[in-house]
Amino acid sequence: MNKNTILKTACGAAILGSAAVSISAMATAHLESPAAAIQISSYGLVSPVLFYTGSVCSNQHLNLDDSASVDAQKLLWAVVLAAKSTGGKLSFDYDYNGDVCIIRSFSVTGS
Repeated sequence: MNKNTILKTACGAAILGSAAVSISAMATAHLESPAAAIQISSYGLVSPVLFYTGSVCSNQHLNLDDSASVDAQKLLWAVVLAAKSTGGKLSFDYDYNGDVCIIRSFSVTGS
């Protein structure tokens, strides 16, 4: 093997390794939580932030993606408040990377 072949092989391995690390940094999780335990806040905006959900993030918070439509934001508000008023549970699928937990889907489950 010549020096260029070894260098190209090492660079290719490094690129593949870094791609695998960045892909594995984002993970998906599922959780169910009693709606009564969840604190919902908006900080003056429409988009809600949910705390004490049981997620892996600090304060167990969950957020919608920044690109979520206003309708999706309002739907999350309505679903959380409806589940709270009926004593239901909420189900979430979310992606997390470090202390960023982004809701991908949500629903009300039985009480």
